[in-house]
Amino acid sequence: MSNEEEVLNELVSKLEEEGVQANDTINGNVEIGSKVANILNSVGVTPQRVQAWLGIEECGCKKRQKFLNGVLSFLKNIPNSN
Repeated sequence: MSNEEEVLNELVSKLEEEGVQANDTINGNVEIGSKVANILNSVGVTPQRVQAWLGIEECGCKKRQKFLNGVLSFLKNIPNSN
């Protein structure tokens, strides 16, 4: 297994520890953007590190986190079509 695969497996494990599962439905107060940000930070993938890797001043991480939190909040209010 490559180092990249190990890192991805660790990220999935940490998401599962946070209560995020592959077959989850959108209900309750799900802030997936915040959970993903916390997990990435826990393994050293911080906005500052992303900016350094890409050689940019702003990576947009906070904007994407806010977007994911908001879009999922919106989606949980859509009636289930099943």
